[in-house]
Amino acid sequence: MAIFVISFGAFIIGIILIISLKKMSPPAPQEQIHFDKPSDVPIYLSDREAFKSKCVEFLEKFHLEYVHSVWADDHELEIALNDVTPVVGGSYLALCIIDPPGKTVNAIKVRGFLDTVKGEGASRGILITTGYFSNEAINSIEDEPVELVNVVSFISYLKKFDLYEDSPNPS
Repeated sequence: MAIFVISFGAFIIGIILIISLKKMSPPAPQEQIHFDKPSDVPIYLSDREAFKSKCVEFLEKFHLEYVHSVWADDHELEIALNDVTPVVGGSYLALCIIDPPGKTVNAIKVRGFLDTVKGEGASRGILITTGYFSNEAINSIEDEPVELVNVVSFISYLKKFDLYEDSPNPS
């Protein structure tokens, strides 16, 4: 009888350790972007108006029609869009964050945007940043109608859509 109790106890402890190991494993590193020289950094990654223009160009590639936008503060641009695709269309919201504090957008900001998308009755939301998202932020939108686009994805999409080219830095 004691052998069964010991075996069962070891089995339970093993399951608990496996589950806790899965929760404590280090997060997968996010891909980083690097430029060889400061002059290689596109102007739209640091200039508000160039960033706004590039965000609108980018969003229009997804058949989204620009309606209006407003700067919420020095770093956040809110954009209202309409999906012009027949049958599945609807309203979209985009939040474009230039130069986020610490180059990272946290889960609180992402959840706040998600609440805005739901509160406004938008079909989807798109959050674009010139920085990165914390792992908690990425996990907080799982199965939600929000897409996260960090600087690496943003530049990748711009290159894919032939929108990457930039006017030279005015320095």
